[in-house]
Amino acid sequence: MGSDANYPPPPMPVAAPRERPFGVTLLGILYAIQGLYCLVAAFIVDMVFDMLPIDVAGLPFVGDIFDTFKLVMMLILILIAIFYFLIAMGMFQGKNWARRMGIIFAIIGLFNLPVGTIISIIILIYLYKADVKAYFGK
Repeated sequence: MGSDANYPPPPMPVAAPRERPFGVTLLGILYAIQGLYCLVAAFIVDMVFDMLPIDVAGLPFVGDIFDTFKLVMMLILILIAIFYFLIAMGMFQGKNWARRMGIIFAIIGLFNLPVGTIISIIILIYLYKADVKAYFGK
């Protein structure tokens, strides 16, 4: 049988655990804060609409329209908050879908002139860095 120099076989290399880059942690925290902000905004919408005088010259259905509009605005804000919380969780866990969602939200943020545009450009550049892409398994 010859030489057993390769017996037992060498141990399989173990992949080092991926260390989350600080910027990804920061983005995750910021997305979570944004989610909280949207939840607070939903409750503020509720309070503001409850303080508005609904009786507009006795017009029928005005109160119903206000209530419907308030409900729609609150639901939209709550849904956006859920998206932000999901992105934050995905960022912390290194999920590539979270990186893609971060890119999509940053592209949308480009239209938020001028500060949102600058922040979105920074986020886009960061999410395309090699070490960040590696963390997300891309």
